[in-house]
Amino acid sequence: MKKAVVMAALVVMLLPVAPLASDRRDSDDATDAVRAHSDGYQVVPSQNSAGSSRFHARVDRHAKTIEYELSWQDLKGDILQSHIHFGRRATNGDIVAFLCTNLGNTPPSATPAPTCQGPREGMVHGVLRAGDIVALAFAGIQPAQQLLPFSDFDEFANAIEAGATYVVVHTKAQPPGELRGQIHGREHHAHH
Repeated sequence: MKKAVVMAALVVMLLPVAPLASDRRDSDDATDAVRAHSDGYQVVPSQNSAGSSRFHARVDRHAKTIEYELSWQDLKGDILQSHIHFGRRATNGDIVAFLCTNLGNTPPSATPAPTCQGPREGMVHGVLRAGDIVALAFAGIQPAQQLLPFSDFDEFANAIEAGATYVVVHTKAQPPGELRGQIHGREHHAHH
């Protein structure tokens, strides 16, 4: 009887530890799921839009790819393009990857981005590779130079995991951005 009580106590003591161990990222696991939920309030400055979008992606460090899906709905204006930008919450940063475009403006160094479906509701999916990481300085309509804030794919993946990237949906009604959402991984559960 005493042995059964001791075993039951050990099981109870171990129960809280098991979920914590399963939530940690395995150091051998080079694939992370990330996501962003976008709305007009996260745009800087904030926009009044009934629209929303969802971004889901899988970052694979071994293959150096990001498989993504982006969907949007209820946009105030027709979609023009969507990008991943480099920057923390409440700051504006440069474009670092094209998710879709209807303007044919993907930089020559990157794989042409898919067409944004729409005009005010749609979905796109694709794969970003190391060569698709760019940054365009917003010095004007035609950026004067191309800047690379990341020396390699892993630095870009680190920025995503650190919450230093965000998705923007640009529309005819709000060319600078109608929707925005910070990209975060499974460890971040807050919805802003």
